[in-house]
Amino acid sequence: MVAAFAAVSCSSGTQQQQASTQEKYFDVTGFGKLKPGMSRQDALATGELAATGAGKTGTCEDYRYQGAPAPDPKELAADEELEQKIAAAQKEADAAKAAIGPEPGPNAGAAEYAASAERLAASAEASNKVVQLTVQSTDRIVKRAEAREANGGVMFAGDKIRMILPPPGATTSKNIGKGATVDQLKAAHPNVVGKDDKTFEVPVPDQPGFVLGFSFVGGKLDTFMLFNGDTTCG
Repeated sequence: MVAAFAAVSCSSGTQQQQASTQEKYFDVTGFGKLKPGMSRQDALATGELAATGAGKTGTCEDYRYQGAPAPDPKELAADEELEQKIAAAQKEADAAKAAIGPEPGPNAGAAEYAASAERLAASAEASNKVVQLTVQSTDRIVKRAEAREANGGVMFAGDKIRMILPPPGATTSKNIGKGATVDQLKAAHPNVVGKDDKTFEVPVPDQPGFVLGFSFVGGKLDTFMLFNGDTTCG
């Protein structure tokens, strides 16, 4: 019975998301009540997004749409723990680097050279720890990006929307969605600007830095999103 209930719940969530998608278009103006540059408080107040975040990357945080699959709480906790470890390791690495001091002078004795070598080794070890933890974090960031593209949602940079991705099945007002060709995109959106043969952008009016971006793989539209390239997650 529990399994059946879970299956019904998942099906209901998927249907809600698809129904919501069919009622709105994804364009330079945003998606539904979500608008480029909107504050976190205003965006969450629209009711378009889940109440809790779906993962953090630096100063950025993901939120999924209402009705989308929720992230695993254990994964979120593990992400947070890893980021705290990286911050602590970086602090230790900075301290170890600062402790290296100047190189021993030409008249320094063996003890001074040995002490300097120990400080250099300690600094290298501390830096290596940061690198190893960062690699783990990068793997998790990639997984979050994949989930973001699969489910759609919003990424905030600090208090402002940095990125809006469409949920599955969404299209622009000119019926351009995943799987469209470059020719179809150009015909539907003649103001699109080609960055290369796989990437195209439409500037967002009155929102400096924001564009509606389209990325193609194998001649077919793979992803499209609203994003502000002037903001970072640092």
